[in-house]
Amino acid sequence: MISACELPTDANDTRIGPAAQIEAAPNVSPDDRLPTVAEVKAFGARQAVAAWDRLPPEQQRKIGALAVELAIVGGSTKFDLGWTLKHLDAAYDRTDALLQHFYEQTEPLWADFYGWRAQ
Repeated sequence: MISACELPTDANDTRIGPAAQIEAAPNVSPDDRLPTVAEVKAFGARQAVAAWDRLPPEQQRKIGALAVELAIVGGSTKFDLGWTLKHLDAAYDRTDALLQHFYEQTEPLWADFYGWRAQ
């Protein structure tokens, strides 16, 4: 997996495929739009704070609760808690499921995160 800091910015770099090189189409609705490589690469802590501030309190609460649950379950696998392999496997499986659920719940909010709806 390529991290955001390693994302290519050169149009000739095809490590993540040609679709990443296409600029956002101007006639695509904010809810159907996907981020460009440049937008993903530029999205840092300052943009995350601004994205959070654009969300209404109920969405902040929902995302915050998902993030805390993911941090608790996922973080538990990083320490030697004396768990059996069966317990660790269950924690890893739950972490994977929580991460997938987090993505599913936040993907519809990309237009809000990136501020596209406001543009």
